[in-house]
Order: sequence, then C-alpha cells, then structure tokens
Amino acid sequence: MDPLFVAHVVAFAVAALASFATVGPASRVDHPDTRYGLVGLLVTSGIWGSAQALYLVVPGVVLKEVLYMVGLVAGIVSVLTWLYFSAAYSGRAPRETPYARAVVGIVAMFVLVKVTNPLHNGYFTAEMASEPFAHLAIQYGMVHWIAMGLSYALAFVGFYMLAERFAQASVGTRPLEALVLLTALPLGLDLLALQTPWLLALTYEPLGVAAFAVGTVTVYFDRFQTVQLAADVDDPVFVLDAEGRVASVNDQATSLFPDAADRIGEPLESVAPQLRRALDNDRVLTMEDSGDPRFFQISTSPFVAGSTETGRVVILSDVTERERYRRDLERKTEQLQLLNRIVRHDIRNEMAVVIGWGETLEERLDADEMNALERLLGAATKVVDLTDGAREFIRALDEDERPETTAIDLASTLEAEIDKQRSAHPDADIAIEGALPETTVSANEMLTSVFRNLIGNAIENVDAGPATITVSAEERTETAVVRIADNGPGIPDDRKESVFRMGEKGADSGGTGIGLYLVQTLVDQYGGTVRIEDNEPRGSVFVVELPLAAQ
Repeated sequence: MDPLFVAHVVAFAVAALASFATVGPASRVDHPDTRYGLVGLLVTSGIWGSAQALYLVVPGVVLKEVLYMVGLVAGIVSVLTWLYFSAAYSGRAPRETPYARAVVGIVAMFVLVKVTNPLHNGYFTAEMASEPFAHLAIQYGMVHWIAMGLSYALAFVGFYMLAERFAQASVGTRPLEALVLLTALPLGLDLLALQTPWLLALTYEPLGVAAFAVGTVTVYFDRFQTVQLAADVDDPVFVLDAEGRVASVNDQATSLFPDAADRIGEPLESVAPQLRRALDNDRVLTMEDSGDPRFFQISTSPFVAGSTETGRVVILSDVTERERYRRDLERKTEQLQLLNRIVRHDIRNEMAVVIGWGETLEERLDADEMNALERLLGAATKVVDLTDGAREFIRALDEDERPETTAIDLASTLEAEIDKQRSAHPDADIAIEGALPETTVSANEMLTSVFRNLIGNAIENVDAGPATITVSAEERTETAVVRIADNGPGIPDDRKESVFRMGEKGADSGGTGIGLYLVQTLVDQYGGTVRIEDNEPRGSVFVVELPLAAQ
C-alpha cells in the first residue's frame, strides 16, 4: 500500500477522531454560548475529516463524490461554528453580532450550490487519477475559489475576535495564541498542494481544528476558561507557573506592582512579597495608596493538565469599601462592648449604692421628706432599668444572625416575668387569661427581656386610669402564640410597624425607644414574628409567635 496514500488517510482519520473525542470534555465549558460554539466546531470538523478520509478509501466514483460533497458542506458550516465560538468567547452575543443573519444566508447559498453541483458542475469536476496514488482528482471551478476566499475571510474575523480577547486578558494567553495559530497553518498545506504533486489538492483545515481542540480541551482547559474570565474583569491578575514563578501579569497588576512586568520568570515572593504573604494568610492584601490603604481579596484557580497542576491564576478583587466597612464595624463592636461593660458594672453598681443608702433613710424622714426620697429612689430604679435594657440591647446586637437557641419553658418564663412586673407596678392589674400551655419554645435566656419590654411598654402607655394588662398563650402545630393586651390609647395602623424601629417612641413616652426594637431583634433571631393588633374596646394587643422547640 502506498505510504503517501496511508499518510493522507491516517492524517484525516486521526483529525476526525480527535475532534469527536474532545466533544465530551468541551461540553464542560462553563459559558453556554462558548460551549455551543466549540462543540459545534468539533462536530463539524469531525464530520469534515471523516468525509475526507472515507473519500480516499471507498470504491466507486459516485460514492467518492458524495463523501467529498459531505466534507465540503461540513467545512463551510464549520466556518459558522468557528465564528459563533469566537464571538461567544470574546464576550459578544453570537446571535446579535452585526451581519450574523447575512453571513448565515451567504453560507446557506453556498451549501445549496455545493449540493447541486452534479446539476451544474460549477463548483468542481472530478475524474480518476493515478498520481501520486489512485484517487478521485478534483478540478475546482470559479465558485469554489469564491467560497474559499469568503470562508478564510470569515475565519480571520474569528481570529481577530480571539486576538482582541487575548489582548484584553493580557495574561496567560501565549499557549492559547499558539493553539489558535495551529488552525491557520493548514492554509499553508492548501497552498502547497496546488504546487506539489505528492500532496492532494484538498482542504486540510480539519487537521488544524483537531490540534486546537486537543490542545485547548485536554492540556490548557483551565487556562482556556480563565483567560475568558480575566478579559471580563478589571482586576489585577497574576499568572504563575507550576513552581510559583510569575509567568505573566496584566496592566492592572503592574499598576500595583510597577516592576512586575519586567520580572517575569522570578518567584512571586520576590516580585510581590506582600501578595505572597497574603496568599499564605488571610488572603486580603493591603496596599498603601497616597496614604490611604486599599484592600484586595485574593482568589486563585489552578491550571491542570490531567492530574498535574501546571500553573495558577491569581486575581485581586478590590474590596476596599467592604473592608473599610468591616473594620469600622469591628471598631464599633469594640466600642459597644466597652459601653456594655460600663453599663453592666460601673453605672449599675453606683446606682445600687444610691438605692441602698436611700433605703436606709426611709425610717428617719418625715412625710414631706419621704415624698422626695421616693422620687429619688424611683429615678434611681429607672436608671437601673435603663441599664438593663441597654445591656440586653447590646447583647442582642452582638449575637449572630441566628444565635444558638435551646428549649425554654414558656409558662414558667411568662409567670416569672409577670410576678416581677406586678412587684414593680403594684397599681397595675396584670392578669393571666386561661391556662398557659405546658410547652417549650426555641429561644434563649433573653426571652425574658421580650416579655419584660412588652408588658412594661403596655403599662407605661396606658393614658387613663390604672393599667389593665391581660396575658394569654396558646400552642399551635409548630408555634406558640403569646398575646399581651392593654387598655391604652391603641396604636394607629400606620405606626404598627414603625414602632419597632430603633429610637421610635410615643410623644409622651419616657422610654429610650430601644425596647420594642430589642423585642423585634430578639424575636427575629429566634425565627419568630411579632405584630400589633387592636384590642376591644380600646388598646393594643402585642402578638408574639415563637417556634416550638424540637422534641
């Protein structure tokens, strides 16, 4: 068997197999349109190469012509898939690319001309030849050269879009640039075939597409996707090789590290020691910018060939505003913790001393002096209550979004708080309506603060006569509902939600405006709800719904 014949068949057969074999890996490309375009290119190129190989080996002129025709159609359709892939990879919307419909129409016209060639022979004619080996020799007509010129013009549009993408990414693109150039090399074989008798006058483009496919999908797949991503971001990017040396950087990276572009091939710890340290620690890079620090979150992604890591891309995302906010929040948290300590210890202890000394004077004063002392003790007790509220408020803010909860007995918690409120407000009538359910709810020890603030708020807002407070509770399928009703003036509908905002309080209220906000915060943390309904004939009902504890 003629070695030259075998070489032609094997070349096209291998190209076809390589294209089909990489369809599976190519389907893992994340970007949908890029994936569609690349898979389409591999399939059409595989059909093209298969048809070329079979055209050489099958017997009979008619069958050879049919297979050659299939290859021609697959070849020109592959131009469309190449353009689709190039547009998608370069960040364009393939279906919205200018003149997309016109290009499809022109390609469809040439497909029609090709498949009807037996009727007009305008595209090519064929006859058996014996040199350099027995084959069906093709003589091209003028329409073929027009179609060929158009195909290469469109192909170079795709090359331009990819080159533009590589320039935008500016990092890690050299291997991909080399692979893309492989798709153009068969053009040299096409031209050489017109002058060399040992090379058939065929289109050798399937060989280039196969080389591009194998290189991209099996060797540089991660780099292929990362370059597409890097071109879409304005962040500094470093590409490292397998040994951690700087392989390339983009323009944004050189704005942070001016000499990085001149130190390609050096270890990262030499080029950007701050970046190396940040990579090994919390992955937040701090850079001084005219006296003001800038913060960058570091993310990395490896380049993998098989199971071997061949390099890594490092992207620095500017998180200056977020980091400043986080650090400011940490500073405020520290200040709140300090305030909590002052409230919990210093102020409360001093007021306990005031109350203690005041109580020792009760038996030594006359009626007028006792009235003044009661006012003094009442004010001191109010300060202690305020410190309790502030302490609980700070503690609630310091909790996680969903703090750790446990099973809290609802009835005993309510009864204990009602007893405290009866002692603190002897003139108020605080009654329990019905039996409290023997159940547990998902909360923590600060649940007492919820009921203390609600009952205390209800008593303080009664504007006429003694306060009458009614507390009731019921167990439902998944929740327990507590209702605290008062005989106050009620709350208008347009304020039923706003009263839970921090600092919100009534015009005549002597409170701080944090009690109901604290209630809302705690109940939210427990996964429950709190709302306000109207009481009859007057007043409000605060309804707290809490999840039952898991049994």
